[in-house]
Amino acid sequence: MVSLKTVQASNAGLRALPNITALFVGGTSGIGQSTLRQLARYADSPTAYIIGRDKARASPFLSELQQLSPKGRFHFIEADVSLVRNVDAVCRQIAQQEKHLNFLFMTPGGISLGGRNETIEGIDYLFALRYYSRMRFVQNLLPLLESSGPSRVVSVYGGGFEFSINPSDLDLKHNFSLLNAYKHSITMTSLSMEHLATTHPAVSFIHVYPGLVGTNIYTNSFPAPISTFYNYGMWPFMWPFSVNLNESGERHLFHLSSARYPAKQSSATQGVPLEMGDVATGTTGETGSGAYLLNWKGDVRPSREILAQYREQGMPETVWRHTETLLDKAVAR
Repeated sequence: MVSLKTVQASNAGLRALPNITALFVGGTSGIGQSTLRQLARYADSPTAYIIGRDKARASPFLSELQQLSPKGRFHFIEADVSLVRNVDAVCRQIAQQEKHLNFLFMTPGGISLGGRNETIEGIDYLFALRYYSRMRFVQNLLPLLESSGPSRVVSVYGGGFEFSINPSDLDLKHNFSLLNAYKHSITMTSLSMEHLATTHPAVSFIHVYPGLVGTNIYTNSFPAPISTFYNYGMWPFMWPFSVNLNESGERHLFHLSSARYPAKQSSATQGVPLEMGDVATGTTGETGSGAYLLNWKGDVRPSREILAQYREQGMPETVWRHTETLLDKAVAR
């Protein structure tokens, strides 16, 4: 476990990194909001783009960020990122204003008890939020990420919980279930990141499992009877095993910025220098491989046997080719 003291000391080192530019997808609530708040606290004069659905609701938080970092620049972009075309529009806007991007932090998602719910682009709504839209952000912004150092992509979902998937129905058009969607979103994220770390070695990629964190995900996902039951009936029993939301933000900022998780290309600037500890082991078992599976404590999760099998079968490349093809089809509909 990386101690919280080590995390905080590393985050304080962000002040020595000039001109930090970051994009937070899902940064107006929960883990994304908490991590962004820590960036504003620790970085000297960051530039952050925050993607959310409601600018009016985000306004108080934007004011808070400006108070935490008077020299910082915080730009809100209103968008529904379940649609790939909206992701493209956001990325074009950022590319017009910035020449580099250090951090891409993604947390959009939700919970559903229903079946497949397709967007107008033919992708299941939650599958889009958990995987496809996130990968579109990565795909579009790689040129900006590759032009800066350090540059890192962090996707918060289920790193380390990879399962077997259906290679003949990756988008689950024909075999959708909540369990299958969960498996595919996690495993495809880890496989794609492993592929991207090899083909884009100047960028590091992290898929992290955040642990049990007290957020408003149930309130946002379900009507009052269900969310109330969770918040007041279940959460009191789960709380003792949870991660404090403020600590979660501190730790995820560490994941974004520490040299513990470098890009594969060692000549690139790697982030806040390590005061103690070693460079992490990547998904392939290679130290500093550029793609990492982490738990909430910053420890590397052992790469599951299924990933080794898929690596031998060339699945990282297969999954990424599928992803690119489906995303292009989605915007052409």
